Amino acid sequence: MVKKSIIALAVVALLVTVVQADDPVIKRDGDWPWTYKAIDLCIMPVYMDVGHYVQLKECNKRELILKQVDCESIGKGGDDFPCYSGCEEIEVKANFPAIFGGKLSKIGPILKDTSVYWTDDLNQINGGGDWEKLEVCIDAWKAEIWKASEPDDETHVGDLTINVKPPDTGS
Repeated sequence: MVKKSIIALAVVALLVTVVQADDPVIKRDGDWPWTYKAIDLCIMPVYMDVGHYVQLKECNKRELILKQVDCESIGKGGDDFPCYSGCEEIEVKANFPAIFGGKLSKIGPILKDTSVYWTDDLNQINGGGDWEKLEVCIDAWKAEIWKASEPDDETHVGDLTINVKPPDTGS
């Protein structure tokens, strides 16, 4: 009887070992040869510090051409002759509210007095990531066209730099 009890305990001990080997933390495929399966243990979110981005569509294809206008059309008088004006529509997008500016760097002696401005004083976008249109303009008066080396409908007289910044937060 004692012998049968020892055999029964041995069988029970083997069953307990088999149950532990089938624990869901470690799995085994079939019989030999066998491999372990990977199980998903944890899912964690991944974050990225993106920062601000802004883009001006096809900047390398943009140019602003000044054409002669009546000085009165740009708010100037007869003493300001000759007067020129031109605008260029740009498309911009950003992931933040963005305020755009423009700075004219004069090249050569032709441009004297100038003004860079935005049509309807609109130089800010909402910054939702979609393309938005703005129009930048330049007026020039008292231009010294006699200083041009030759007549040309595309005389390079300056470079317009578009800049951008987020609005001031007041802090």
